[in-house]
Amino acid sequence: MSWVYGLIVRIRNAMYGHGRGIYRVPLPVISVGNITVGGTGKTPLVTWIVRRLRESGHNPAIVMRGYASVDPSKADEVVEYHDRLQEIDIVVGGDRYANITSYLANGGKADCFVMDDGFQHRRLHRDLDIVVLDFLRDALEERMLPAGWLREPIEGLKRADAFVVSHTSHKNPSYAKKVVAVSGKEPIAWTTHHWTKLHVHKHEGETSEELDWLMGKKVAVRLGIGYSGPVIEALVRLGAKIARQLPAGDHQPFTDPEIDILIDASKEVDAIVMTLKDWVKARDVVDLTKLHSPIVVPNLVLDIVDGSGELESLLLSVFKEG
Repeated sequence: MSWVYGLIVRIRNAMYGHGRGIYRVPLPVISVGNITVGGTGKTPLVTWIVRRLRESGHNPAIVMRGYASVDPSKADEVVEYHDRLQEIDIVVGGDRYANITSYLANGGKADCFVMDDGFQHRRLHRDLDIVVLDFLRDALEERMLPAGWLREPIEGLKRADAFVVSHTSHKNPSYAKKVVAVSGKEPIAWTTHHWTKLHVHKHEGETSEELDWLMGKKVAVRLGIGYSGPVIEALVRLGAKIARQLPAGDHQPFTDPEIDILIDASKEVDAIVMTLKDWVKARDVVDLTKLHSPIVVPNLVLDIVDGSGELESLLLSVFKEG
C-alpha cells in the first residue's frame, strides 16, 4: 500500500513539476510545511514568521485549510492563531488560490501570505517554500504512509527552498549532512520550544502561574496533537507526575463521552494539562464548574538557537524579488 501511495504522489508531483495546474496570486506567498503527518512545530514557526514580518513593516495574512471542523473558520488552529497574534487576517478553506483571490477581491489588506501546512498544496505558487524537520522524529529515516509517517517520498525535499529543524537545542552537523545528502541544502535555522508560564483555568477564572507550580503535582494530559512526546518530556522535567493520558487524535473535537471522562479524571489529579490547540476547543464545551481540578495550558514560545538572522533575511527576500 505504501508503494502504491508513493507512486500516486510521484505522478502528482511530476505533473506539478512541469508547471501544470499551478496558480499565482499577486502578492508574495511564504509556505511553511512538512513531509510527515503529525506535528513538527509548524504553528510556533508560523507565529514567529508573522511577528518578524510585522516588525519589518509588513501586514501578513495566514492561509490555511482549517482541519477537522464543520466550519473551517472555527477550526482549532484558526482560533489558536487569533489568540496568539490578535488582529490577524486568516484565509481559510481547501482551495487556497480561490480563497486568496476572494479575500483580495473583497478588500483584504494583507501585503503577503504565510501558508500553514502548504508543502503538499502544490496548486498555489509560493515564493518561498520552508519545510520543518522534526529532530526528534527523523523524517529521513521514515517510510511512506501507511507503513510510516511520510506524506510523500523523501526526494520531495529537493523542491524546498529552506529547512528549519525543530525540537533541538543546538545545531547538529551530522544531521545537517543527512539533510544535504537528500535535498542538496543545509538547514537554515535550528529551533527549540520552551514554556514561559502556565495559564490555569478554573471556574472562578484564569490565573497565570510560574512553571514550578507543576512540581510534585499529579496530572492528567489530554493532547489532541500530532506528536505529544515533547509535552510529556517537559512535564516530567518540571517534576509533574503523569497519572493519566487521555487518548485523543490530532485535531480531535471534544465529545460528550470524552467530557465525562475528563470530569472523572479530574477527581483523581491536581490538574489536567492540554495545549492551546486543545483548550480553544475545550473552553466552548467543557463546564469548568463540573471539574474537580483546573485545566492547565502552558504558554509555548519558539526559540531560534541558530540561524535567526539568515531566516529573517530569506523571508524579506520575497519582497525584494517581487
